[in-house]
Amino acid sequence: MKTRTVVLWLLAALLFGVLAMPFLVYGTGVATLGPYANGGASAFFRDYLSALAGFEGAAWMLALGPVVVVGFWLFLRRVFLHPAAAEG
Repeated sequence: MKTRTVVLWLLAALLFGVLAMPFLVYGTGVATLGPYANGGASAFFRDYLSALAGFEGAAWMLALGPVVVVGFWLFLRRVFLHPAAAEG
């Protein structure tokens, strides 16, 4: 797989982690735990961005989780589908 393709996959995963995952977490939380104490989805997203800016671990795990999953998937793909490329 070309380097550009790998970078695009990782960038897409990062964007998904930063922009989509918080709303998925918010929706799941509202469905299971009830309303967010600080307001609606926009307040949750604002608090999430503040947590990212404050280098809080949970926020960064949420943002980087998809990057780790895609990176691991690309690694496994390279090792098992193209083992000669992984050696060199």
